[in-house]
Amino acid sequence: MRLTTSLICITLLLTGCSRKDEDDRPALERAQEKLQSSLDTAEARLAEGTVEAREALDAAMKRWDELQPEAERAIASLEERVDRLVEDPEALKRLPSDALEKVQKHLDAMRAKLAEAKTAYEQGHADLAVEKADAVQEEREAVEELLVERSDPPR
Repeated sequence: MRLTTSLICITLLLTGCSRKDEDDRPALERAQEKLQSSLDTAEARLAEGTVEAREALDAAMKRWDELQPEAERAIASLEERVDRLVEDPEALKRLPSDALEKVQKHLDAMRAKLAEAKTAYEQGHADLAVEKADAVQEEREAVEELLVERSDPPR
């Protein structure tokens, strides 16, 4: 029993000494360990954010590749439609009197937005390019509404 008690006492003393040694480590060393742990955590979070950002950029670039030709076709199609209307006096009579002027303003805005979108894409801002190309598509819908011909022209 004495031997067991002695062993327990020695174990407790050694354990106490090792804790004391741990507490005696310089504060600088403990601070460095905490700093390294914080850096490791930050690097891991940064890596996750980088992956998410890359995925978002890839999605925006893919969407731009779809939207750019659609926007260009929409502008060309509307321009052709306006050209045909200008050459057809009967069709012009079926449009509101200020429709062509409004359509021309919309077309100018669409061209400007598409140019801005292309510039944004070339500068690496695919998300902004997509936003502007979407705006061109919305503008197209507004122009089409302006070009709806009335069935009975005013006299």
